[in-house]
Amino acid sequence: MNENPTQMMRLTYVLQNKDGRGRRVPRGQSWQWVHVVQDLDQLLPILEWLSKRVQVDQLELINVYLDHVAITDPEHANLVFEAKSKISYSKITTPHRVIDMSEHVVLETTLQKMGTA
Repeated sequence: MNENPTQMMRLTYVLQNKDGRGRRVPRGQSWQWVHVVQDLDQLLPILEWLSKRVQVDQLELINVYLDHVAITDPEHANLVFEAKSKISYSKITTPHRVIDMSEHVVLETTLQKMGTA
């Protein structure tokens, strides 16, 4: 994957609730999540969480990208998780809400730098 452990990877995905069965995303809406991770140890729990949301909340998983490359691309063949086969890609799906999970990572890094300065 990434040989440089300090290089961050960006994971983005959309969960869509078309039929209203799931509660995490309101009926008829698509929400996008953005994560910044350092390595597989941080990435794999997110992919497991995604698989549960697709199964338990019955949400559709759309537009999953790792560093702007489709996670279903042969480049990411070594990443295996339950919901990978259920991913669809859409150029017309626009998220109603974007949840940037990376904001707290940037804040933590800044605070750590301030504490060591």
